[in-house]
Amino acid sequence: MIITRKPNGKYRLSHFEANHNHDNINPYNGHALQLQKDLCFVHVPETEQPNNLETQNPAFDLTSKILVRESLECLPMDYFNHIRSERVRDMKEGEAGCLLHYFQRQHFENPSFFYAILLDINDKVSNIFWADDNMVVDYNYFGDVVLLDMRFRTNKDYKPFVQFIGVNHHNQALIFSAALLYDDTVESLKWLFHTFLEAMSGKKPKVILTDQDATVVEAVGSILPETGHHICVYQMHQNTLKHLSDIVKDADAFSNDFRSCIYDHNDEDDFIHAWEAMLDKYNLKQNEWLRWMYREKEKWAVVYGKNRFFIDMKCSHLGESLSNKLRSYLNDGQDVLQFFKHFERVMDEQRHKEIKATHKMSHCKPELMGNVILLKHASEIYTPKAFEVFQHEYEECLNVVANQCSQNGYLSEYKVNTFGKSQEYIVTFDSSDDLVICSCMKFEYVGFLCSHALRVLDHRNIKVVPSRYILKRWMKDARIGCAQDDSDFIIQENPKLVAASRYRDMCRSILNLSARAAESYDAFHFASGQLNETIEGVEKILAQKAEDAQVIASSSSAATAPDSENVEIFLDGNAIDDQEKSCRTQSKKENEATEPQT
Repeated sequence: MIITRKPNGKYRLSHFEANHNHDNINPYNGHALQLQKDLCFVHVPETEQPNNLETQNPAFDLTSKILVRESLECLPMDYFNHIRSERVRDMKEGEAGCLLHYFQRQHFENPSFFYAILLDINDKVSNIFWADDNMVVDYNYFGDVVLLDMRFRTNKDYKPFVQFIGVNHHNQALIFSAALLYDDTVESLKWLFHTFLEAMSGKKPKVILTDQDATVVEAVGSILPETGHHICVYQMHQNTLKHLSDIVKDADAFSNDFRSCIYDHNDEDDFIHAWEAMLDKYNLKQNEWLRWMYREKEKWAVVYGKNRFFIDMKCSHLGESLSNKLRSYLNDGQDVLQFFKHFERVMDEQRHKEIKATHKMSHCKPELMGNVILLKHASEIYTPKAFEVFQHEYEECLNVVANQCSQNGYLSEYKVNTFGKSQEYIVTFDSSDDLVICSCMKFEYVGFLCSHALRVLDHRNIKVVPSRYILKRWMKDARIGCAQDDSDFIIQENPKLVAASRYRDMCRSILNLSARAAESYDAFHFASGQLNETIEGVEKILAQKAEDAQVIASSSSAATAPDSENVEIFLDGNAIDDQEKSCRTQSKKENEATEPQT
């Protein structure tokens, strides 16, 4: 039922759902788990379900387990309420309550704020996840490649903070969501990825970068099997230094050489030679850790392009600055609420940086290396940072040699290599639709055509980059329009889930509209007027729907009087007093129906 407060302070029932809307269950037996799974966002893998709920602590009462979520949408049905924790540290006394109050306040101020809490079998908080509406909007536009930053996870001097990071069209780091992981099991990490997808309406990243921890690899493979999984070079670098700290005598010198080997080589042969020289210098040729790493080099080495999303022009990691800003407040002795306040400030700073970059972009034009049609066209579409990457590839293509080796109808195949280098790549070109594919796969990994493909396009006298090779995520207008792509996400046929999905999509659209309209008075005035008209139109549609429902209900009631109590009833304020007695009778019947069966 819906109860509204009148101006005189009295309350009146404005809507009553007469249909029985859940199964008859005993909330203290095993069948109650289904209802819990439908309503609760505190989960456990099916294999860890308690065997006998009746023997649990009285605090297991269903009503004490249901925490309000940011929408009606539910997590997948293979998750329950607890995990069998293997945590190595606990929250301080009182922290869980403070955080829950903080999240509830955030959600009250902004209904799109998403948070989830995982309990262990002792009802202790194991994991905490959160994402505000701006994070979710950012993910909708730039969530194609995601980095799971877990550098604080195993350091007991810091809170177990992890964050999902992305990169915007200005090549600036974004935080899509964050979590505190006090539990370190595979099932806990599965919960983390499940919850992340839940917050993002089921939209999966195309690529995810993580550390090489076996539990993380297993969790990603289980929850995100279709997503490309690569190793984050920065986290791998840190783990290697930690792993070899007792083996290498001059740790500082090794760190510098190792970092240079990873970041400073753009040619595969140069990288291989530098790696071998490093092993010789530090007598590490037989080290199993480094031998394993080298076998997996294509998953992490920058020269292969798979980590380029998070490497800036100075060969440093974009997520590093974010972590440095948060580090002092992540100290385990720091008050957790102070950390959240600081986290909010860091988020505001990052968003302000994007606003400044967008403002600068609208007033400055990038410097072109020459009077080239291809570059002029790209500079008008790409953001300055994205154009910088593209222009660098064009400069490289001037030194690329392309030799056609075969042709079959529309398809032509080229062998290309940089002048003076032995490394060859195969570029295939389809003249029917200007499709170009390079074996280096830079476009697939980073979103920019490589120098090899650009050389072939130039050879074919194509002076403007085909539109399919200019990704919207790198364009100046990347945030204009709808970015949500749910082609691989099918909403369950549940009216509540559908309504919740519509609600969240509409919130994000309105949020994006508000951010854009606020930049100009004229835009704000136009948007306000259109929004008012939209609200009026929506109210007319809903009013008509309510009238149609009343007509159907009345007709059904007259035709089948015995079934009238199951008809949906809409009550206005004047009808409350007349219906009060029948409402009490109906409520009594429902209560009797839900009594435990013996």
